[in-house]
Amino acid sequence: MASALPAQAVAEGLRLFVRVQPKASRAGLEGVREGADGRVRLIVKVRAAPDKGAANSELCALTAKMLNVPKSTVSVVAGSTQREKTLLIRSSGSNQLLDAVTALLHDPRP
Repeated sequence: MASALPAQAVAEGLRLFVRVQPKASRAGLEGVREGADGRVRLIVKVRAAPDKGAANSELCALTAKMLNVPKSTVSVVAGSTQREKTLLIRSSGSNQLLDAVTALLHDPRP
């Protein structure tokens, strides 16, 4: 697998690339995976069904909790109806967020 992070610093904060598994028995980070396109993504399980944005809402809340940021700063900016999504975490400290993603990969929290 590539050693790249599933994240990219941008002017608004941090883009986080994820693959979501809805309707899971438990929510949480499952690890990382490199897709066919070569992009590394976090694998995140959520309990909610992909109905009326419920899975996206749970994904944003879970991501905020894992990265210790306010829920209001996390939004889905691409792939809202697909399993592979791009999240935007709005922040002026994108380097701190990159460090948090790196730490999360080494020590996943529920």
